[in-house]
Amino acid sequence: MADFATIVQFGDMPTRAVDIAKLSAFDWATCALAGVDEPVSRAVRGQVLREQGIDESVVIGGGRAPARGAALANGATSHALDFDDTHFAHIGHPSVVIMSATLAMAERCGSTGADFLAAAVVGMETSVRVGKWLGR
Repeated sequence: MADFATIVQFGDMPTRAVDIAKLSAFDWATCALAGVDEPVSRAVRGQVLREQGIDESVVIGGGRAPARGAALANGATSHALDFDDTHFAHIGHPSVVIMSATLAMAERCGSTGADFLAAAVVGMETSVRVGKWLGR
């Protein structure tokens, strides 16, 4: 997995994988916007914002936080209504974790959209492979 994650470049990725990553990012964002006012979203967002720290990444629903906090809050928000994507090979919701983490880190690092999508593809592929290995 580590070798796979470090050698893959955006230009080498299959178009279909990039298209799925774009669709997953759209699905993730719309689920997050729909879930922004859910109690769990407000609770986790409030906790992250109270902890403060370096404002590296956007917290959906308002504010900025360190990347780790933004990823946590955005993950909770995007999964609050449980409408997010499901991968049936291992019964998981890869975008909740992958999109939340890659967006926060991409913003923190000043990455390009292509870098963000490449990280998302690698993250989702890794998530699915590990999930399939663990079993349903």
